[in-house]
Amino acid sequence: APRPVAVEWRPFLDGLALHCQFQLSGQVPPQPGWFDPVQIEKVLINLVKNAQESGSAPEGVTLGLHQVGHELRIEVADRGPGMSEAVLAQALLPFYSTKRSGTGLGLALAREISEAHGGRIALANREDGGLRVTLVLPLSSTAV
Repeated sequence: APRPVAVEWRPFLDGLALHCQFQLSGQVPPQPGWFDPVQIEKVLINLVKNAQESGSAPEGVTLGLHQVGHELRIEVADRGPGMSEAVLAQALLPFYSTKRSGTGLGLALAREISEAHGGRIALANREDGGLRVTLVLPLSSTAV
């Protein structure tokens, strides 16, 4: 079970950058996040590494943070080939992988962690090429 706490963005993002390379898209929200930092860091490392493995150029892998109403949207995007409709429909299922040596657990675990936080995860192809994975979490403890 997640143990959510108030998370200041700058130190969290600096720590994340020690594990994976991404470009920050947009501004850092002024309000702290409310989540289990260890669990969400694991999810984001996995999502960024997936984006890097998509064939996207390193500068094409972005991470964005957006407050929308009472939700926080964390978006990891790449400029790889995206996913077919069939793959999009199954990508969040356990043990489904398109990678030769993939276990199919990364996105399923990301879904499980996001839902345990009272949130959700969504995958969508970008109009101008690539994939966007959106992790939606409640902004405060009242929603968990």
